[in-house]
Amino acid sequence: MLLEIRNLTKTYRAPDGGDAVDVLRGVDLTLEAGGTLSIVGPSGSGKSTVLNVVGALDKADSGEVIVDGQDVEKLRDDELAAYRNTTVGFIFQLHHLLPQCTILENVLVPTLATRGANRNELRARAEKLLDSVGLKHRLHHRPGELSGGERQLSLIHI
Repeated sequence: MLLEIRNLTKTYRAPDGGDAVDVLRGVDLTLEAGGTLSIVGPSGSGKSTVLNVVGALDKADSGEVIVDGQDVEKLRDDELAAYRNTTVGFIFQLHHLLPQCTILENVLVPTLATRGANRNELRARAEKLLDSVGLKHRLHHRPGELSGGERQLSLIHI
């Protein structure tokens, strides 16, 4: 089992003391390795919340998120950082690229925290990945010089 979610709940408290919003109530989900999953629903139904919890960008109030045998909710901060860096990846609807950096530099940003890594190998891998999505000719362009689709393509995980 690649992903298993068991009885996941998440409530957002109103900042002004108003009514809390139960976004996730007992969500169960399984995904086998090699499987494909689409999460669809109306705005406000909890799609992004599920993804944020699986991606360790947010914590659930209760339940379990097991990814490749690891209980994400039980990982320490350093383990969560490694999990986010090596296991999950997001392509956000809005582009979270650093405007002052080139596309190549943006792809390399997650490697800055990698200790003992060979920078030349990382750069070569980043260039190869960008070439594989058709952006070899854009390595030294900044995000503002790319189309929206090219920006999304540049959000690859090294």
